[in-house]
Amino acid sequence: MRSPADLARIFTTNVGFYRPLVTTSFAIDRALWNLDARGYALTNVTLLLGNAGLLFLLARVVSLSREGALFAAAVWAFNFHGINMALLWTSGRTALLLCLFAQAAALVVLSGRRWAPVLAGVLALAAMLSKEEAVLLPPLLVVLQLLSRRQSDARAILGNSWPLCAALLIYLLARGQSGAFTLVNAPEYYRPTFNLAAVLKNIGEYLDRGATFATVASIAAWLAAPQGMTLTADERRTIRIGITWFVAMYAITIFVPVRSSLYAVAPSIGSALVAGAVASRAWRTAPARFARVASTMILVIALLLPVYRSRNHGLVEPAELATQSLATIQAGSRGRPEARDIVLIDDPQAPVTLDSAFGALFPDAIHLFVGSDVDGTITNHPLTVVVGDPLVFALRGGRLVQQRARISGSPAESRASHSG
Repeated sequence: MRSPADLARIFTTNVGFYRPLVTTSFAIDRALWNLDARGYALTNVTLLLGNAGLLFLLARVVSLSREGALFAAAVWAFNFHGINMALLWTSGRTALLLCLFAQAAALVVLSGRRWAPVLAGVLALAAMLSKEEAVLLPPLLVVLQLLSRRQSDARAILGNSWPLCAALLIYLLARGQSGAFTLVNAPEYYRPTFNLAAVLKNIGEYLDRGATFATVASIAAWLAAPQGMTLTADERRTIRIGITWFVAMYAITIFVPVRSSLYAVAPSIGSALVAGAVASRAWRTAPARFARVASTMILVIALLLPVYRSRNHGLVEPAELATQSLATIQAGSRGRPEARDIVLIDDPQAPVTLDSAFGALFPDAIHLFVGSDVDGTITNHPLTVVVGDPLVFALRGGRLVQQRARISGSPAESRASHSG
C-alpha cells in the first residue's frame, strides 16, 4: 500500500471474501516488517492480548467481580480450540479483529453514554469489514442492551439502534459493489447448507470447540463454592448475555459445510462469560477454595503445554515446509533469472504435501517472493519432457529440491486448486 488509491482499492477489489480491514492490517505489517513472518505473528499476539483485556473489561461492565472477569479472560485465551489457529495462522487475523471490534462495540453500547450508539455503529461496521459473522452483531448488541437494562428502557434502546442498522446497510452496499462472494455464487464449501445431518454435526462439533473448555472450568468453579449458595441477579444476567453471544456468533457458521476451529474464537467469548459468572459466585462465597481451584487449573494448563504443542504441530509443519520451499525457490531463481515459470512436483503420499502448505495461494507466494512476472504451479505429473523451460522443483523426503529434468505438459494445465 503506497498511496491513498491503494487503500481505496482494498475496499473495492474483489478477492472472494470481503475483509478489507484485515487486508489493511496486512498492508501495515508489510510496511513495518516486509515479509518477516515474526512481525505478523507479533501483531496477532498483540491482538490476542488486546482481546483478553477487552473481555476482562466486558465482564466487569456486566458487573462480575475482578476475579470472575479475570477467570473469563483466561478461559477464553487458553481455550485449546481456535485460539491456537488464530495465533499460528496469519489468516487467523480475521477472527482476532472480529473479536476486537465486536467486544469494543459491546463495551460502548453497554456504557449507556449519549454518543454510544454512533460509536457502536462504527465499531460494528469495522467488525463486519473483518469477518462475515459480524453481520449478526447489530441485532446482538440490541439484545445485549435489552438484557442489561430495565424493561422500561426498551423503547429508547430500539430507537437508538439506527446507527447499527446503518452500519449493516453500509457494509452490504460496500460488499455488493466489490463483487465479493454472495450466498449464491460462493464456492460450494462456503455456501450454506440446510441438510439436517450436516447442521447437527456442525452444532455438535462447534459446541465442543466453543464450550468444552469453558464447561470444564465452570464445573470446577461451581464445585469450589458451597452448593447452597445461589447466583446473584448480575451473575444470572451475565450467563444470559454469554449464551446469547455464543448462539449469535455461531448462527451463520453452523450452516457452512466447511468447518474451522477459527469459527469458535468469537463464540467462545460468550462461553467464557458464563464461566466468569460461575467463578464470580465461587469467589463471592468461598474465596479461599476458589483460589485453590484456580491455582490448580493454572498448574494443569502448565502441565498440558506438551499436549498443546503436539496439537499445534500439525499447523506448524505446513508452514515450515512452505518456508523451506520458498527459500529453495528463491535460491534456484537467482541461478535462473530468465525463468518465468516455476513448477513444483508434489508428493501426494508425503505426510505434509505442497498442496497443504500452499494451496491456491502458491502463485501469489511466487509473485511476492520471486517476481510479479513469474508464474507458479503445483502438479503431480511425473518427470518427462516439457513444453517450455520452467524452473522445476520436487518434494523429496519432506523437503523441496531443485530438479534438472523437465515435466510433461504446460504449467498452465495444472494450477494448484485448494479450498484454503
